[in-house]
Amino acid sequence: MASPSQSLNSTLDDNRRVNFREKLLIIDSSLEDRDVECLKFLCQDYITLGKLEKCRRALDIFEYLLQQELLSEEDPFFLAELLYIIEQKILLKHLDYTKEQVECWLQTRRRVSHFRNLLYELSEGISSENLQSMIFLLNESIPNVQMTSRSFLTCLEKQAKIDEDNVTLLENLCQKIVPNLMEKLHKYKRER
Repeated sequence: MASPSQSLNSTLDDNRRVNFREKLLIIDSSLEDRDVECLKFLCQDYITLGKLEKCRRALDIFEYLLQQELLSEEDPFFLAELLYIIEQKILLKHLDYTKEQVECWLQTRRRVSHFRNLLYELSEGISSENLQSMIFLLNESIPNVQMTSRSFLTCLEKQAKIDEDNVTLLENLCQKIVPNLMEKLHKYKRER
């Protein structure tokens, strides 16, 4: 039989876990579909594409991250990093982080690779018109399906046309279609 202090500690631990899950629920309810798509894209290095395709809400992604121990009440930094990247900095308060703290910690605790972050930044800068031009240039090797800039980049990655050591195709496409994104590619190559 548990002592009263053990029961109290167990109850406190249970309450903390519930409170953390409540925070995740609040964050989920604050995110829109577009944000969930961004989270899915950023988590591709940690959660399989098959599992990510089944995710309809941020809660589904959080559950996978919890299962893989990439997210916990004791260490919610990975989620803070994700929220920071997708410009949902106001939600950091639910994880007891500030924008400045995340910026500081990113230098040593980054989980989203520089390559994945580059792809995300590029996807944010590619308009629908730019995307159509890129698909046109690569027409023979790109499936004829409706695509977003993120799904286009994922497709290139799956086809092994780009990877963290090879961004030549991205450089060529951006140079021809979206030259203002070239600085992001140059920065990536410098900081790698």
